[in-house]
Amino acid sequence: MPAGTESRSAPIVSQWTHHGGDIGYVFAGSVTLDAPQAPPHTELVVGAQLNAFSAPGSHQIVFGVATEAWALPGSLSLLTGLEATAINMEPNNPWRKIAFWSTFKNRPDVAFDTVPDDPSNMNAQALRIESQPGTGFERGIVLARHSLHASRVEPRPILLDMREVQAEALAGWDLIAFPDGCRLRYAGRGQLATECPP
Repeated sequence: MPAGTESRSAPIVSQWTHHGGDIGYVFAGSVTLDAPQAPPHTELVVGAQLNAFSAPGSHQIVFGVATEAWALPGSLSLLTGLEATAINMEPNNPWRKIAFWSTFKNRPDVAFDTVPDDPSNMNAQALRIESQPGTGFERGIVLARHSLHASRVEPRPILLDMREVQAEALAGWDLIAFPDGCRLRYAGRGQLATECPP
C-alpha cells in the first residue's frame, strides 16, 4: 500500500446535518492516475473499492453497496439513489466508456483464465427492478431528451446492441419471457419468433 495508508479493523460511522451552503458530504475523495511512462492500459485506479463477504456456513444476506436517497414528509426534493457517470474529455479516445457495468463472477479475478465446470449462476440477475408492496415505479426505463447521440463510428445511435454476441449463442437465448409461458426469440435475419407452451 502507498505510504501514509491508514488501515482500520473497526467500522467507521459518520452522521451529521447539513444546513446549506456548498455540498454536504459524508465521504468524499479523489485519486488521479499520472503514469505516462507506463505502457497503455497496464495501470489501474479505483475511486472506491467496497467488498462484503459471506463466510462458509453463513447463509445470510450480503450487500456490496446500499445507497438510499430519502425525501422525508414535507420535502419536495429530486431524488437519485445512485449516479454512475463516465466523463470523457478527449475526443480522440476510441476506447469504451461505461457508466454502469454489471458483471457476474464465480471466482476471483486472479483466476480469470481458470474456468470451472459449473457456472454457479442459478438465479443470477444483471438488473432487477423491484418495489415495496402497494407502490412501484411509474416508469420502468426512461430515455431522457439528451441520452443517445451519434458518434464518428456510429452515425445512428443504438438503443440495444447485441453485436458482440455470437449468432449461435443468440439463437439459444429467450429475449423475453412472459407470465403465460410464451417466450420471444430471435429467428435470424432480423426476424423475431414466439414460442408458447401447448
